[in-house]
Amino acid sequence: MLATERLRLREFRDDDLDVLAAMVADAEQMTFYPRPRTRVEAAAWIRLNRELYATRGFGTWLIEVLPHAHFAGYCGIRPMELEQVPEVEAGWHVHKHFWKQGIATEAATLACGAAATRFGLSRLIALVHPDHIASRRVAENVGMRRERTTVLEADYPAIVYAAELRG
Repeated sequence: MLATERLRLREFRDDDLDVLAAMVADAEQMTFYPRPRTRVEAAAWIRLNRELYATRGFGTWLIEVLPHAHFAGYCGIRPMELEQVPEVEAGWHVHKHFWKQGIATEAATLACGAAATRFGLSRLIALVHPDHIASRRVAENVGMRRERTTVLEADYPAIVYAAELRG
């Protein structure tokens, strides 16, 4: 678990499915994603992250706003392959009720710090839709710099941000 005075990142549990599924099914919430996700996809995503916790020690974590542990989205790091190169992606997605409050930057700072110090990673990337200005700012605020552009699944354009980490 990672925490600041204002928020906590914790592992997803099976009982988080309702809040996650509602968020990722919302069209406004998913504006910068290829499409909203189904409840079945949300459940599979929770399972995937729980497997990552068990095998890698990290994954994408649920964001809770303290002191009442309100669900505020998710943030974390996950292994992936981009253009046939193994990478670790930092990602964040904040619930719309918490937009423009600095939650994404605060959570991403925690996740990126843990990537370097707890998990010994030397590099992170972030994949951000070119039109998602707020998310681009988060990447820059946590020390990432624009590296290149790419196209992901379903012709989804993305800017690849990258940071070299120091433990």
